[in-house]
Amino acid sequence: MRYILLFTILISVWTEAVPADMDAGIEAYERGDYGAARAAWAPLASAGDPMAQYFLGHLYANGQGIAPDHGKALVLFRASASQGEPFGQFALGYLYEHGQGIESNAGEAARWYRSAAEQGILPAQNNLALMYEQGRGVARNYVQAYYWYARGARSSGLNPTKAAGNLERLSGKMTPAEIAAAERLLDKR
Repeated sequence: MRYILLFTILISVWTEAVPADMDAGIEAYERGDYGAARAAWAPLASAGDPMAQYFLGHLYANGQGIAPDHGKALVLFRASASQGEPFGQFALGYLYEHGQGIESNAGEAARWYRSAAEQGILPAQNNLALMYEQGRGVARNYVQAYYWYARGARSSGLNPTKAAGNLERLSGKMTPAEIAAAERLLDKR
């Protein structure tokens, strides 16, 4: 479900110039014609387009217009992520975190979330912060958790309210010195 929400928001705000086939796939997806979306995106994905790889992987991950196949989604997300596509990186991190199509690996999840988070992807910032807060895949580090929640809370991205709530909750666990250290990190950014 998380994929579907992120994907729907991504399509609604994606404003780059896109190839005609990509645009046709987006229009098909928005009207619920997942088969037509897949038909438009598959050749682009095969040709190496990282956004098409992400979009097509999304269809496989969620079983939209096709049987769910996390293995195929993994291959597509990995191809997209390796080319630097931040949504592909986020999706790959999600598969690693939840063990979908691959054995769960919190360290790899954190690594891919970080790549996407550094490019401003708010859900990746939130997920990475939570991993730092809980010490999953990375050493527990409230300063880093605060930093990533704060970046998300200060963004104009997709729902910074959740990150702000997480930041407020985390602040109650931190010392004033830890908060000051995190704020210094934010000032350097």
